[in-house]
Amino acid sequence: MNISKINKEDLMTIQEVAEFAREIEKLKTVKRRSDTLDGRFENSAEHSWQAALIANEFVPYYPESIDISIVTRMLLVHDLGEIYAGDTWVFDDAGKSDAFERELASLKKVITSLPEASQASILSLWEAFERGESHEAKYARIIDALIALINLHEVSEVNYNPYNLTRSQVVRKKQFIGEDAPEIWKYAHDLIHQCVQKGLLIDE
Repeated sequence: MNISKINKEDLMTIQEVAEFAREIEKLKTVKRRSDTLDGRFENSAEHSWQAALIANEFVPYYPESIDISIVTRMLLVHDLGEIYAGDTWVFDDAGKSDAFERELASLKKVITSLPEASQASILSLWEAFERGESHEAKYARIIDALIALINLHEVSEVNYNPYNLTRSQVVRKKQFIGEDAPEIWKYAHDLIHQCVQKGLLIDE
């Protein structure tokens, strides 16, 4: 490729994308409450990557026809709003009350360097995930919830429950899975039971 033939408009776009890359680097610094196998807190970039990848493999167990490319992109951007707003723990009901507004403002700041069309695309995906109305969004939200449960079961040491979470708390937060994906919920419900047996959840 002849670099001398790249026009100034294209070069500006490349610079905008590079700035976006620098901006989303910050997602790797957003800590979640989930642990990793090497004994540290998971970050939101790792969570988003894992969710996007696993979503492609759970498709056969979701009863509706979906565009998995939309789901993948949705999961890759769904936590970008945490860069300046931070991660809000799923069990923090008070924090959840204004999380949408805080994360939307954060997301708009994150994508400000991008061309308008790219900004609109990311905002559309993020808002669709938050609304949870389309089949793609419903499935993405299911995977988002499921990954956290898998992480709890697979990574946590026996009897590790620093927040004194109970079975009923987790069921209450995860049972929406069964509304649209009974087969996935059956698996998730069994995982919850295994977490109780492992001492990761209080049996109440």
